[in-house]
Amino acid sequence: MGCTVFIDESGDTGIRKVRADGRPGASEYFVLAAAVMPNATQIVARKLLEELEQTIGKTWRHATDLNHSQTVFLCRSVSKKLNLRFFAVVSRKATLGEYANEISWNPHMFYNKCAHYLLECVGGYLKAKGMFSDDPDVIFEGRNHDFDALRRYVGKIKKTPHHTRAQNLQCFNPFGFVERAKHEELLLKYADLAAHAVYQCVNKTPANFGIPEPRYLSELESRFGADEYGKILGNGLKCIHTLDQVIDEKEIKDLWQKMRAKPLISIRN
Repeated sequence: MGCTVFIDESGDTGIRKVRADGRPGASEYFVLAAAVMPNATQIVARKLLEELEQTIGKTWRHATDLNHSQTVFLCRSVSKKLNLRFFAVVSRKATLGEYANEISWNPHMFYNKCAHYLLECVGGYLKAKGMFSDDPDVIFEGRNHDFDALRRYVGKIKKTPHHTRAQNLQCFNPFGFVERAKHEELLLKYADLAAHAVYQCVNKTPANFGIPEPRYLSELESRFGADEYGKILGNGLKCIHTLDQVIDEKEIKDLWQKMRAKPLISIRN
């Protein structure tokens, strides 16, 4: 039984002009998240979406369309009722440093690097769970992006991995990656929900009075990828490149370090 990896983001990929000190620009953070789902679960997942939208009385495209209570309810329901695993990478653009110069401040290359790190996390988890040879399908939310360049990029790393973690890409066929709009593939909403949950832990704007919201991630915590000890940070949730680089608030740091999920023998369970 194979699985499908649904990928969506929160924040934007612009890196040349980033919001700071009230000045307009791209988001300070970028989060890319995956919902990894056994194929046999997809019928249940679609039905659950319908049921949840009927309950809240709203059809949504992005988690930002939901209010606080609706988001908490969706996160809790998904965590309790659905067999899937979430993964996310989070980048704070102020820490890109010389890398931004190396890629000529290209937002597409930045997105590809984040996708590379995310797929490494997913591949490592699948390998540990004995599903490395199942050749998972990968579906990205369609966006204004050069996905052909992404396929070539991941294919190149897969062919000549220079780091141990890059070997986790071996289970993917990058030229089988597809992009879909949410109305074409509703299950992308699960990846969107995970990306939103992580992003709200780092999002500080005048609208939220500079106060991050960790509640959504706490509700989804049990469904994030983890190692054999149940540790999520560094496994299901990856900071680019360190926790201290990404997070300032002690409350969020402590939460992320303490997060645990049930370490599963198989993603099927």
